[in-house]
Amino acid sequence: RTLVTSGVSSYQHTSVTLEFFETVVRYEKFFTVEPQHIPCVLMAFLDHRGLRHASAKVRSRTAYLFSRFVKSLNKQMNPFIEDILNRIQDLLELSPPENGYQSLLSSDDQLFIYETAGVLIVNSEYPAERKQALMRNLLTPLMEKFKILLEKLMLAQDEERQASLADCLNHAVGFASRTSKAFSNKQTVKQCGCSEVYLDCLQTFLPALSCPLQKDVLRSGVRTFLHRMIICLEEEVLPFIPSASEHMLKDCEAKDLQELIPLINQITAKFKVQVSPFLQQMFMPLLRAIFEVLLRPAEDNDQSAALEKQMLRRSYFAFLQTVTGSGMSEVIANQGAENVERVLVTVIQGAVEYPDPIAQKTCFIILSKLVELWGGEDGPVGFADFVYKHIVPACFLAPLKQTFDLADAQTVLALSECAVTLKTIHLKRGPECVQYLQQEYLPSLQVAPEIIQEFCQALQQPDAKVFKNYLKVFFQRAKP
Repeated sequence: RTLVTSGVSSYQHTSVTLEFFETVVRYEKFFTVEPQHIPCVLMAFLDHRGLRHASAKVRSRTAYLFSRFVKSLNKQMNPFIEDILNRIQDLLELSPPENGYQSLLSSDDQLFIYETAGVLIVNSEYPAERKQALMRNLLTPLMEKFKILLEKLMLAQDEERQASLADCLNHAVGFASRTSKAFSNKQTVKQCGCSEVYLDCLQTFLPALSCPLQKDVLRSGVRTFLHRMIICLEEEVLPFIPSASEHMLKDCEAKDLQELIPLINQITAKFKVQVSPFLQQMFMPLLRAIFEVLLRPAEDNDQSAALEKQMLRRSYFAFLQTVTGSGMSEVIANQGAENVERVLVTVIQGAVEYPDPIAQKTCFIILSKLVELWGGEDGPVGFADFVYKHIVPACFLAPLKQTFDLADAQTVLALSECAVTLKTIHLKRGPECVQYLQQEYLPSLQVAPEIIQEFCQALQQPDAKVFKNYLKVFFQRAKP
């Protein structure tokens, strides 16, 4: 009480000013008990002591603390909402590179102000129509500026100008995205009547994907916005996904694909059967783009290219894992025999050929899921042969490699999934699988008869844990 009534917030030293704001935010519960002090603290945040302070450092920290203060006092903010929104209007300005106007806040600080505005509107006690109107007032200037700047970017000749315009466009998308942080799910977006405003934003931002200039920056921003909209708008976002994905697949590099795949995974995991037609359609185009990038020749000593390929490979396997794990294996099955085989071969290669335990683990998860779905008598034609010709050997060839380090925790996790794959094959193929291992495959690896006997007994144990533990011992003994 003494602090907020003492006038110390007007003291000229920046350390004192910052300590004042840090303290009121740390003890925000005081204001729920004595709300009469809120107006004077709000004024301190909003005037020359806080967001309009002469020091950029103070302004920056205050932007973050103001956002925390508003969030923590949620309902107590109701009487002040319109006033705050009016007072922060100038701080929400998107400042294009050419107008020479130096915004008081950096774009990173503005993100907090946009989030605060979104929180104030969403948590207010206004009826849905008022909330919608306020949200539209907040986002319309961004959409209008975005359209103008995108046209300017298309015509810009100078590379430096292109870069600064693209940055500004990216900030516009980021600000709109940040306002949606106030929503936990679609219900709140619908309740506030804000779905329409965000759908308008989507329609405004998506044309940036077809801009040939500065595409990395633009795609990255729009992709992040789509991630948020999948949470906020749910199925209302689905009509926009096919054309957005199509644009993002054009002229893409490893990094573009690596960032696009999590978006596809999010949609697949969330909407499952609803997105089956979309997945069917884009499955092979996406895979072709991935294979094309992975097959590009690179210098032997180019470590960054090698790392990018490794990360892309992991993303590719994570995509297949999402598809199979979301009950969408028919998407793969419907790609035609040749394509299905190609996909399966890449998974076998991922399990065996690359010394990357994270990717190997994912590959074994995919293989065991496919065996579970397709490994029975009614599975796709030729899949049982594939199991014996490729999947069973993969379960042994991978752990027998010198690069498969059983002292490494990630590798042990990969081995654990390898054990699950073998157990699943046994579950689906029964005695036939044991017979194949006992009489054909393990003897071909020159494994001693008593160890083969031991292995088959462990495999037939009902407790999967027993087999997992045994498998580690088996490979420790079997490694050359």
